[in-house]
Amino acid sequence: MADVRDMTGRVALVTGAGSGLGRATSLELAECGAHVLVTDIDSEGAKATVALVGERGGSAEGVRLDVTDAAAVDRVVGNAFAAHGAAFDCLVSNAGTDRGADVTDLTDEQWHGVFAVNVHGPMYVTRAFVRHVLAHGDRPAPADIVCIVSISALTVGSGASAYNSSKAAMLKYTEVLQSEARERSWPVRVTALNPAAMNTPMMDQWHLPEEKMMDPAVVAGLVRTAVTLPAEVMVQSLVVTTRNEYFPR
Repeated sequence: MADVRDMTGRVALVTGAGSGLGRATSLELAECGAHVLVTDIDSEGAKATVALVGERGGSAEGVRLDVTDAAAVDRVVGNAFAAHGAAFDCLVSNAGTDRGADVTDLTDEQWHGVFAVNVHGPMYVTRAFVRHVLAHGDRPAPADIVCIVSISALTVGSGASAYNSSKAAMLKYTEVLQSEARERSWPVRVTALNPAAMNTPMMDQWHLPEEKMMDPAVVAGLVRTAVTLPAEVMVQSLVVTTRNEYFPR
């Protein structure tokens, strides 16, 4: 029986892969046989992830990418398709940021900075990816996009207006992308993954106890599940949280 985890011959690009969930996802996909393009604005973080993949016998390369720079996104995605062709069939839009502050203390820079990474960035990378997928014509199986959104798109948290609002916008954008892929018959399937708090560097500012946070490797496993399902099925939207939390709130 074929290994349903097998990603041999596939190339995946992961944004925000220099730490946290992006790193865990890169390790997971590489372990399943994919060649991973580890992208991050932090070049050293990306290099560290590539080194970890190599230590585990996987294949990866690091690429510096600021997802808020549309021209840079187009260049990196275009170069990936030029180098790998139709084998480049997996995008994990994971890069995100959180600048916590009450509304009265929130600066314009914080608000726009969060939206730039959490909303504009995912649009830039998915737009570039879909354009190239369509330009490469027919393929035997759909290309995969996984948008790492957040349970915060569906819940409310004081002190996190920029993050909650940006993730709600990202979720709606992802849903529209799903609708267009279906109605236009694009060879693309799009998954929205909405995890609760994970034990990653971004969460340090909130000082949550470890028992309230998930291991990002668990969520990375769900990413891998979504992109290795049979071609005729998909995960549309998934919320994952710890058992000591509850949803909806």
